[in-house]
Amino acid sequence: MQIKAYIKQPYPFYYEQLKRVFLLLCFLAIASFIFTYLFEPFIVNIEEHKIDNFWIMVIHSVIPIPVAFTYFFLLKKSIKNIENWTLGKEFLHLAVILLLIGFVSFLIRDFIYTNPDNWSFRYLWEEIRNTFLVGILLLMIILPLNLHRLIIKHSNDLKKISVTQQYINDVNATVQIVTPIKEENFELNIQTFLYAKVDSNYLEIFYDYSNTNEKDLKRLTLKEFLDQLKSYPFIFKTHRSYVVNLNAIESVSGNAQGYVLYLKNYSKRTIPVSRSKIEEFNQVHNSLKNQ
Repeated sequence: MQIKAYIKQPYPFYYEQLKRVFLLLCFLAIASFIFTYLFEPFIVNIEEHKIDNFWIMVIHSVIPIPVAFTYFFLLKKSIKNIENWTLGKEFLHLAVILLLIGFVSFLIRDFIYTNPDNWSFRYLWEEIRNTFLVGILLLMIILPLNLHRLIIKHSNDLKKISVTQQYINDVNATVQIVTPIKEENFELNIQTFLYAKVDSNYLEIFYDYSNTNEKDLKRLTLKEFLDQLKSYPFIFKTHRSYVVNLNAIESVSGNAQGYVLYLKNYSKRTIPVSRSKIEEFNQVHNSLKNQ
């Protein structure tokens, strides 16, 4: 049960910026080549080589770049809600990538080796096994260490702030929100507004009315909504899909993805603060607290 809870820990989704992913894959390819060249961890039969062993090591180091980049490209397209990304999902998808790399390495054996058994199950297993032996460092050591590092970092950041009091007291205002469709214009009560969340082409807006939660669905973008609330600095965009009323925060905790906000009188959902928004969140909090 502890392992199950551990792999369900939130984990950052690092694959949104594909340029950065490509550069990281190039770095890993170079590191893999240097490691293989210096330590020669696998037994090789030079007599079976069609090309020099140096170039074989180069090929095996470069193969992961197109395989992993294509996988990450498709993964980015298919993932709709990155806030649900976990350590377990990271493990699973990286393991699938290692499996694919091993399989591709098996498919090119005929271009590298003269062995008549190139297409045997033995060599398929060998290529997959060797790929996992190289990648096990990433799966079993780096990922847990990075998770632990991020949790400590965000928890330490939280010690610098306190959200036990309202940012601005006695807020009692109603704002006329204009939508692209004039008939759908509406009034937003700042006092009862909890948060808003993107839902496809709509915006879900949540309220707290005497401990009873209600939701409205409006044809409005998050940017259009937020632009009309600029005069209320405590209405804050915590994530690319969320805007929250900072007055509604009851408590904050940290995880590897950033902060997690718990709202007063609302237990149905926690609100994420993405890693890229943490510094701005802290600055807004401190400036409001000092007003």
